[in-house]
Amino acid sequence: MNIESFIPKEHVMFIKSSEKQLVIKELVEYLEKLGEIEDAGRYYAQIMHRESLDNTGIGKGLAIPHIRTDSVKELISVFAVSNNPIEYHSYDNAPVRFVLLNIVPTEQSTRYLYLVGMISWIFSDEERRKVLDAAKTKTQAYAALKKSGRLYFTNLSEDGAADAAAGDNLSNVPSHNLDLLIRLDRLNQLLDGGESSEKIGKKIEELRLIVDRRSLAYYEKMRKKSLNPFSILERNSCSGCHMDLAPYYLAQIRESKNIAVCNHCGRFLIVI
Repeated sequence: MNIESFIPKEHVMFIKSSEKQLVIKELVEYLEKLGEIEDAGRYYAQIMHRESLDNTGIGKGLAIPHIRTDSVKELISVFAVSNNPIEYHSYDNAPVRFVLLNIVPTEQSTRYLYLVGMISWIFSDEERRKVLDAAKTKTQAYAALKKSGRLYFTNLSEDGAADAAAGDNLSNVPSHNLDLLIRLDRLNQLLDGGESSEKIGKKIEELRLIVDRRSLAYYEKMRKKSLNPFSILERNSCSGCHMDLAPYYLAQIRESKNIAVCNHCGRFLIVI
């Protein structure tokens, strides 16, 4: 799955606005103009409400505003480039120049998470960002996205297998992979409980294809140990083994956007 599967060329645009609210308004109105949605004002209000709960400026000059809704049947994404810095109050306090806005059908959360993983990977590398920074036209920006998207899929499908063989090193695995693993675990529980269907099997294979290979290998090792692979970080302790985590490790977990595991029992930590 490459960028073309998620973002058509006409969904890449340069924007004029330099204020967060005006940027989001410009994007939903553009989608309405394309005939992708009706009543841009309603979607604008929903997205801004979502932003009031949790800022989606994820750093590196990128923001990913979104909503989940049953009012659309397919994932709708638009990628915008601004020539002017947008003050977005991002986690790294850097202004935003790139915005990926998504309207996500409830049933396509997995597809959306794959797209977020791809875009996050693209922006995690300075050289890939430089190519996008240098883009002056929609065609140049889209070509840069397509090239990086192909590299992402190649790394995920092939190079990731070598990382998995390296053992338990989960450093720099983005946290969105935890959402994918939780979904995978729920489906595996259905199979373990005796429920079997072609639909469940297909979803499992889809998830196994797109999840990071290191975290997938680690998850499967935990399942072989007959352990619940997941626990909740409750205050300072793991809900699985009830052991307290060291203050320095807690600080790392709370500041990081990557997967974390309990350094006592090894379970994936869900931070709420």
